[in-house]
Amino acid sequence: MISISFSDIVKKPSFITNPTDITFVRDMKKNITKSVVIPYEIYYRVREKIEDELYLFENKKALEQKAYDEFLEIEESIVQDRNDTEIEELNSKLIRHLGL
Repeated sequence: MISISFSDIVKKPSFITNPTDITFVRDMKKNITKSVVIPYEIYYRVREKIEDELYLFENKKALEQKAYDEFLEIEESIVQDRNDTEIEELNSKLIRHLGL
C-alpha cells in the first residue's frame, strides 16, 4: 500500500491510471485520506462486496428495517414472477416442439 498526494498524481498520473498496489490519495493539508485506488485484479475479486456496500451507502433508507422488509418482499415477488414467466416460456416451446 502506498500513500500519495494530489500533486503526486499530477507528476505521475500512472499512480491512478495503472495502479500496481492499493493507493491512498491523501489531502496533505488536512492530513486525511480522500480516495483509494485499487488495481483491477483486486477489484474483480471484491467487486460484489463493493457494489453491495455502495448500494447501501447510496440508499441509506434501505438500512431501515421496514424498508428492508419491503425490499425483500418485492424481490421475492420479482423472482417468483421471473420463474413463472420462464416456466410459461418453456411450456410454450415444448408445446411448439411437440406440435400440439
